Order: sequence, then C-alpha cells, then structure tokens
Amino acid sequence: MEKSMKIKLSAYGLISAAGFTYLMLVDYPGISVAVYAVLQFVSIFYVTRNREEVKNAKALYMFVPIFILSLNYYISGSFLWALPNMLCILLLYSSMILIMTDNFPIRELSLKFIFNILEHVFVPLKNFSVPFKWIGSYTRDDDKRQLHRRIWLGILISLPCVIFLLMMLSSADMVFSSKVDSTLGWFFDALNIDYMFRAAFGALAGLYLFSLLYIVFEVKNEAAEKNKLIMLNEVPRPMSKDTVVINILMFSILTVYTLFIFIQFKYLFAGSSLPDNMNYSEYARRGFFELIFLSILNVGLILMTVYLFKENIYVNKDKWSTVTKICMMYLCAVTFIMLVSSFYRMYLYDQEYGFTRLRVLVYGFLIFETAGLFMTLLFVNKPRFNIVAVYTLIGLCYYLCLNVIPIDYVIAKRNVDMYLTHETKSIDIDYLMSLSVDAAPQIWRLKDNMDADIMTRYKTDQYFENIREQYADRDDWRSSNYAVERALKITGNIVSK
Repeated sequence: MEKSMKIKLSAYGLISAAGFTYLMLVDYPGISVAVYAVLQFVSIFYVTRNREEVKNAKALYMFVPIFILSLNYYISGSFLWALPNMLCILLLYSSMILIMTDNFPIRELSLKFIFNILEHVFVPLKNFSVPFKWIGSYTRDDDKRQLHRRIWLGILISLPCVIFLLMMLSSADMVFSSKVDSTLGWFFDALNIDYMFRAAFGALAGLYLFSLLYIVFEVKNEAAEKNKLIMLNEVPRPMSKDTVVINILMFSILTVYTLFIFIQFKYLFAGSSLPDNMNYSEYARRGFFELIFLSILNVGLILMTVYLFKENIYVNKDKWSTVTKICMMYLCAVTFIMLVSSFYRMYLYDQEYGFTRLRVLVYGFLIFETAGLFMTLLFVNKPRFNIVAVYTLIGLCYYLCLNVIPIDYVIAKRNVDMYLTHETKSIDIDYLMSLSVDAAPQIWRLKDNMDADIMTRYKTDQYFENIREQYADRDDWRSSNYAVERALKITGNIVSK
C-alpha cells in the first residue's frame, strides 16, 4: 500500500476517534450524532474517491439510512431506540464495506448476504494491529529498532491486561482493593477518570472504524507485500524476538499477582486483622469465582505461549526464551497459590454456613484443577505430550468421582454435624429435604433429637412420611435402589423380599 493511502487511512482513524469522543460520548447525545454521521460520510468519501479498490462507489448511499437513524437522537426525546439504532448502524457500516468490495450477494436467492454482514462486524478485529505495524515500519530495520518496537508493543498489550487483573483481583479481595485504591488515589485525583474512559472508548471506536475501512484495501496490500518479498528475494524474519512481547506481558501480570499474593499471605493465611471491621466469612466469600476464572485464564496463557513460541523456547533457546520459560513456571506457582487461596476461602465460608452442592462440586474441581496445574508445569518443562488429552483424562476422572461419591449424603452429614454440635445456630432443613434420598440417613438424626428445634423435628417427620408414601410400593426388583432401600429401612417400612 502506498504511503499516501496509509496517511489517509490513519487520518480517518484519528478523526473517527476524536469525533466519537467529542460528539458521541456525551451525557445526552442529540444533534451531535447526526453531525458525526456527516463527518463520517465526508471522511470516507475523501478516502475512497477515485480508488480502484472500491468496486462499487454506490456503497456510500448506505449513509442515507445511517443519517436518518442518527437524526432520531435529535428529533426524539425517547431513548427507546438508542441502543437498537447503534446496532443497526453498525450492520449498515458492515453492508457498506461489502458493497464497496463487491462481496454483497444480495441478488442470490439465499441468506448468504446476512451471514456476510454479521461476519464483517467482527472481521475488523483482526486488523487492529495494522496501525501499530505501520508505526514500526517507519523505523530503521535493524535489530535494536525491532527490539524497541516489540517492547512498546508488549507494553501496549500489557496495559489492558494489568487493568483487567486489577479490576478482577480487587473484586476478589477487599483488602487488595483497598490497597490498590489508596495507592492509586493520588493518580485518580490528578486525572479526570471520566475523560480518560471516554478517550479510551473513542480510541477503540476509531480503531474499529479504521480497521473496517481497511478491509477495502487489504487484499491488494497483502498481494503487493508478497510480490515485494519475491522481488527482493527476502525471507520473513523469524519470531525469535517476539518472545520480548510475551515476556513484557507476563512480567506485568506477574507483578500484579505478586502484590495480590502478598495480601493473601498477610490477611488470609497469616490472619492479620482486617480493615473496616470486615469479618473473615465475608472476606472469604468475595472473589472466589473470580480467582477460579483467573486461574483458568493463567493456564490458557501458558498453553498459548507454548503453542505460539514452542520453537523459540525449546529449540532456539535464546536468552529471551529462557526468561519466558521462567515466567511460565512462576505463573504456575502463582496459580497454585490462587487455588490454595480459593480452597481456603471456601473452607472459611463453609465453616460458617455449611455445605451446598455447589460448594462440594467446587472443592472437587479445585482438587482436579490442581492436578491439571501440576501436569501443566511438567508440560512447560518438557512439552512432549498432548496436554489437551491429559486435561480430558483429568476431567473424566473428576466426572467419574462425582458419580460415585454420594454428594448429598456428604452435604447432609456436614450440615447436621455442625447443627448438633452447635457450630451453627440454625440449619436449613428445607434445603436438606430438597436433596436426593441419599441425604435421608443424616436427616434421620434430627428426628426426635431434642437438640433440634421443634419446627425442624416436625419437618423431619413430614419428610420421612413422604418417603414412605413415595417409595414403599416399589417392589419390582428392576427398581431396586440402595439409597431408597436404606431410607426405607431406617424408617422401619422396608419389606423383606
């Protein structure tokens, strides 16, 4: 692609980003939406006019319905159609690009054009890296410049990941959240967070619109680059230095995780006093599933790194590859501590409230996820086996265990034990009775037990009366069931066969 076209597309992206931030991201958008539509039409007309890549210039007529939809924000005070209109405009943009590239089979008796429209809503995502590649191409093509470019790329990739981790971990741990808030307080006081959010969202919108319009020119661009390589008899550069990007990403993530782990050891494991009058059950309840989600993401990041950089890490074995391998091993260790934290949080919580099916299932999942993490660590050191097959086997083992362990029995036993030993003041008898008949032997312990309150004993009597009525007539051997027979036996209503 010629330099002038790159400048035009880049200018379009910047104008789209600035215009979206200023005109669209206002508290109550009105005429500014129509103004932004006109700005888009003028910009796209300027970029695409007299270009041979544009197969059908009539595509710009799509701005007629786009403009009409944008006028709704001005002529109507209702927000009923605000979001649907935005989605419709997005589809119209996708249709416009398809018409420009003559890939809009509207004349065919099929639904293909609908799928093409939906597909091209997401196609621009793969072009998000194009402007950054252009920026890198302006620098001198030597090793030092290439290294600097990858370092900056790693930083750009790491920033949203760090922000995401801070949000997730802050949600997962209230102490960590308070520490993050106090540490970054001065920064938030100095900057307008609302403006930063709008600028970031506007930049994302500009990048998307740039990537959408780039589709019109990318086919020729790829062919030209391919011909250029053939003419110059060049060979594409190896990815040996690409490990710099993943190293920066992992280092950023691990820095946040290290701070989080420090909080865990200080407040969760070491038992330091919690701020703001927090109690440990509340502290443990918050963020449990976020930690599990992040642990799964960590394993996914490790597998992705091994898959993408396997040759660089285990064949070339340069200095950056060694750092990558160390980071992956450290990430495994961090993930293990997160699993321990999750397990301990669940333990603190069920010490207060007892077992439920979900909590028992989570306990089992954590155990088998730990086994999977151990195999991941082995895979990082020697990726000579199919880790996906190993995960499948571990998952199968987990599922089989769920089938052979009487979970409802375990739940009932735990909750009844806590109630009768006065570890808890009450028991959710309605929940226990909603479990399967596996729980009957443990619920029987509450019947006629003077340590149980009168309402619990009454509900227990009704529970076993229902069991007698429901199962007593099952005398067919084909319906034989151990749990049912055990429940009938303890009620004294079983019939010997």
